[in-house]
Amino acid sequence: MTSRTTSGYQLPAAEGRAEYIRENFNAIAGTYDRFNDIITFGMHRRWKRKAVALTGLPRYRYSRARETTAGDTPGPRVLDLCSGSGDLSVALARYLGPHALITAMDYSPGMLEVLRQRLAASTESTAIVGKIEIVEGDATDLSRFADASLDAITIGFGLRNVQNRAACLKECYRVLKADKHLIILDVGKVQGRITTFFHNFYFERIVPLIGHFLQGKHTEMYEYLPASARVYPGPAELSEELLAAGFRKAPFFNVMMGAAVIHMAVK
Repeated sequence: MTSRTTSGYQLPAAEGRAEYIRENFNAIAGTYDRFNDIITFGMHRRWKRKAVALTGLPRYRYSRARETTAGDTPGPRVLDLCSGSGDLSVALARYLGPHALITAMDYSPGMLEVLRQRLAASTESTAIVGKIEIVEGDATDLSRFADASLDAITIGFGLRNVQNRAACLKECYRVLKADKHLIILDVGKVQGRITTFFHNFYFERIVPLIGHFLQGKHTEMYEYLPASARVYPGPAELSEELLAAGFRKAPFFNVMMGAAVIHMAVK
């Protein structure tokens, strides 16, 4: 599968690509959230809420009686891997409540700084957003987490940026508890010749222009995004990779005619 887009952009060589991605995500961190809102017409937020619900963890329901009896009882521990600016981290914190511990982990310090600013400016209870731990790290090295120590892992539009996908998935398998879920939301593969034509035209021609406009200059990262989508595995192929990593099942759900897909891998 070619990594060249219709605009002629070619992905950088595998050697050094991780640093390329890190530097370029740092460069666009300030506009990336607005970019995602525009290119998905805001629907990415709905997809992320769906991904959170698919973790299989119970939604927190506040009650004074519960607060009185629960005390400091620890809640679920969840890793939002490749967290970027933290959409999924914040959604997880809201969904799981004040007793959950969410770790937002990303390779780009620029994206994590956007998350720090977002949390600092939040008017929500510090009991919620204050439970989000921010960590800079490599998705293929989760050594900070013990075996079978996490209740869920989410990856939102980040797995295709990981160069050694097999190592990442094996690490996710290692740190998850038995019967718990790894939820992956990322680009999919639309079906049908006409649908594919219009999808590719929009994603490869229009989407980069939107990014360049928001950035105020031509920025290669907005060319990288459609190119990386071309080489990212289709849903069935990624399910096979998840099974090869040890997960016992890995169903997936297409959204927006397959433009995005959610995988739910179960350890």
